[in-house]
Amino acid sequence: MYEVSGELTVILISLVVAEFRERLAVSKQVAQRFDGERLNLRKLNELEVRKQYQFEITNRYGGW
Repeated sequence: MYEVSGELTVILISLVVAEFRERLAVSKQVAQRFDGERLNLRKLNELEVRKQYQFEITNRYGGW
């Protein structure tokens, strides 16, 4: 095992914490976006909303 100084340990821990916070922030953004889309799904009974949703899904996943 390598020996590391206390200062280097603090730097490494800070980098790990920063990476964790960044990933957490991104996952929160994705979750919020998903919640917004889920709310829009409740309006699918309206014809125009349903057509727009179908159009967006086709454009998003049509290239697969």
